[in-house]
Amino acid sequence: MSDAIRAARIRHVLLTALVCNVLLAGLKFWIGWRFGSLGVLSDAMHSLLDGAASVIALIGITAAARPPDANHPYGHRKYEILTTMIVAGLLFLSAWEILGASISRLLHHSPAPQFSWLGLSLLTLGIVVNTFLSNWEKRAGLEVSSPLLLADATHTRTDIYSSLLAIAALGSGAFQIPWLDPLLAIGIVIFLGRAIYEIFLEGVKVVSDATRLDPALIRSVAEKVEGVRGAHAIRSHGMQNDIHIDLHIQVADQLTARQVFEIENRVNQALRDSFPGVTHVALRHEPGDLPIEPDA
Repeated sequence: MSDAIRAARIRHVLLTALVCNVLLAGLKFWIGWRFGSLGVLSDAMHSLLDGAASVIALIGITAAARPPDANHPYGHRKYEILTTMIVAGLLFLSAWEILGASISRLLHHSPAPQFSWLGLSLLTLGIVVNTFLSNWEKRAGLEVSSPLLLADATHTRTDIYSSLLAIAALGSGAFQIPWLDPLLAIGIVIFLGRAIYEIFLEGVKVVSDATRLDPALIRSVAEKVEGVRGAHAIRSHGMQNDIHIDLHIQVADQLTARQVFEIENRVNQALRDSFPGVTHVALRHEPGDLPIEPDA
């Protein structure tokens, strides 16, 4: 899949997510205002944050899709990771918002909201929409190997939890249990914290050039290529969908430049076929009597 097609697919998914989140936010604002539920109004704010995340993601993927240039010879794909980190920041704001509202309700003994079957039905419909949207974003993210879509899918899933919180808020109105909503909210913050940690961890791996592939697996693939006597000094880094590999291969001394060139091409292709996320392979050939360098 070319970068242009990949970027177009990601933009289509993000635009759909943006429209859905804006519509859901408007619906939840109406429910919260109509039935006097602070929990539902907070859920509406959460949906607006989802929409804001989609807008930022659209900006990020537009920058990431730009072709390589003189100042960025390896392309602009890391803009996608930077944008993903911003999405994680919005997730943190969501968690902080829910936690603060929960503590405030517990401390001030806020009354339970007005119960409404209509409100419960509409919020349930919102959960169905978010579940479908999140699963669709996740499938698309896996198909095009986009950490940005996967992060946005995670963000969308958090809206399901906050919608359950809003349903609990309206339900507590029927049973006059005002403390139920804030306790559930604190539990939701735990889920949000785990999602934030996973997204930040992926971003840190990229910016810190952490190893992406097991050197032993790379060596196994390279040494199966005819003409390769050994492989060492193996390194890998980059994004999951933009992995760069560096390695040395040992070849026979009597080979011609043309023969070595063909061996290098076969190694390059074998690595790309074995590891779909690989986009760049840097090879150095050398005679077999040189000392072996350790892998990264």
